[in-house]
Amino acid sequence: MKDKVKEELLTLDLSTLSFQILCHLTFSERIFKPKDIAEELGLNPASVRARLSELRNKGLVVLDSNGYTSTVKPYDVLMKMREDLGNERRGARS
Repeated sequence: MKDKVKEELLTLDLSTLSFQILCHLTFSERIFKPKDIAEELGLNPASVRARLSELRNKGLVVLDSNGYTSTVKPYDVLMKMREDLGNERRGARS
């Protein structure tokens, strides 16, 4: 993964719609239209389009004529989740 994309991934909060959408795209490993993401995740289509635009500007997703795909590998998402959850656990013990 390119350094800029990795840095952008690290800035996402696990509790955001952006992260939820990115996970859906990453682990599904297929092309999605915004309306399909909205239907599958039970989200407002306008919110999905706005978050996809943000993710695209960060280089985390790409858009072609068929829809959106993730530029992130499932492994990188899992490592981000592991790191963030570990940080939360350590913070709770302090």
